[in-house]
Amino acid sequence: MSEGFLYHPAPNPRGGYTTRAVMGTQLTEAELDSAVAAEVGLTPEQCARVLTAYLRHLLAAAANSRWSPLLYGLIGLFPKAGGSKPRPHDFHTADDLQAGVRIAYSLDAIRHWRKTLHLASQGLVGLVTPQLTGIRTTTYRRPDVYVPGDLITVRGSHLKIDQDDPAQGLFFLMEDGTEVRCPAYAIITRLRFDALMPATLSGPIRLRVAAHIHGSVRSTIHPIPLQQMPPL
Repeated sequence: MSEGFLYHPAPNPRGGYTTRAVMGTQLTEAELDSAVAAEVGLTPEQCARVLTAYLRHLLAAAANSRWSPLLYGLIGLFPKAGGSKPRPHDFHTADDLQAGVRIAYSLDAIRHWRKTLHLASQGLVGLVTPQLTGIRTTTYRRPDVYVPGDLITVRGSHLKIDQDDPAQGLFFLMEDGTEVRCPAYAIITRLRFDALMPATLSGPIRLRVAAHIHGSVRSTIHPIPLQQMPPL
């Protein structure tokens, strides 16, 4: 049974309202293989092998900086790079470059797809709260770990905290149920801030971010406990 395109209307922090897509039933490989097999006349196993081969060849092409604005009238292939180093000759590995591949549907394909959608609102969602998309330690540059006494970078949205307000900021939730507030911050913006991990922390900890949004302090707890790492 078709669920339609599910979405929530939600308050927009810049005023008015916006929408958020809602995840419906998860798609499985077996379901996709069967649907393609019924369309093209191959077995599901053959379809799976063909799709896997195409995806691997796209990665291989991107490894040689091959690209395309449009393949099969549907997608574009784009190698990408990023990373951050203090000097231009400090990039030595693919990890340094954050080398990657973007496969994106073309604008025309998306426009045609939008015309086919059956929209199904799931109702207005509640208050805007801080959203967390990534937490990294400056020592290991890995997500969801920390070193006592080291800095971490918190990224997301609605993160413009007032470090002088004791109700706002980054809070560390200990295994025994106690909560410790972060003592120092830097580079506080709507999308990120740096925070100092107290040297007294140990073991797995959860993080809570609280910020003043539209007249009240609202908070979000990061779902993944941070694991302690030794100093380098």
